[in-house]
Amino acid sequence: MYHPRELYPSLGTGYRLGPPQPGADSSFPPALAEGYRYPDLDTPKLDCFLSGIEAAPRTLAAPPPLPPLPPALGTEPPPPSAPEGLHSLPGVSLSLENRELWKEFNSVGTEMIITKAGRRMFPACRVSVTGLDPEARYLFLLDVVPVDGARYRWQGRRWEPSGKAEPRLPDRVYIHPDSPATGAHWMRQPVSFHRVKLTNSTLDPHGHLILHSMHKYQPRIHLVRAAQLCSQHWGGVASFRFPETTFISVTAYQNPRITQLKIAANPFAKGFRENGRNEVG
Repeated sequence: MYHPRELYPSLGTGYRLGPPQPGADSSFPPALAEGYRYPDLDTPKLDCFLSGIEAAPRTLAAPPPLPPLPPALGTEPPPPSAPEGLHSLPGVSLSLENRELWKEFNSVGTEMIITKAGRRMFPACRVSVTGLDPEARYLFLLDVVPVDGARYRWQGRRWEPSGKAEPRLPDRVYIHPDSPATGAHWMRQPVSFHRVKLTNSTLDPHGHLILHSMHKYQPRIHLVRAAQLCSQHWGGVASFRFPETTFISVTAYQNPRITQLKIAANPFAKGFRENGRNEVG
């Protein structure tokens, strides 16, 4: 499910809401305002799970920064045998279930359609997790961040930078509809983010992830241990990114090979295969 504005007010200007100011709202306990103190932290803020908790004011320690983003277009990427990530949940590991499919698209240059109404990703991110506490409760989240500061264009055979990127849009996070759930639940079977939708509408009211067209993006997956959010020693976030899942957002496919791959691999493109059509949504 997508987070509503009242549930996720701290995710950016797209919600027209800022962090609560202590003393400005008598219904908001001053102690809970400390939950907004995440200096230089580029991971989701889950203050909605602190509602009703009366605790002594604490400053949450910021986890270390995420590892560098994948290299710019035209440079040699690192071997995608393992996800890059921040591991503040000891022993937790994540693997990309449909890695071979992503690698096939990545070898050509993955493109994802964005529309005003929102379009699902294909391939979708599908992961398996191990090392969780079976009894603890966790949330699974996904967001998409720019890879670099460039705008791209299709040059007939390959993508090339063509200027400076547009200003970054409001950050949004997709919360997996099973969240929060126990570690045993998440480890029972692969976790799919096939319901994530991408849009180019800055006024989108549905919580879809907002992207610029012709920009390169990297999906990230975050795992949060819900029960530890208001502890000074929370250490409860692990973030992962898989280099082979980078893509360029488009309003229409530019590379004919991507169109062919989408038709051949997407189970919802059966009609296009049977009718010989060369476009797929």
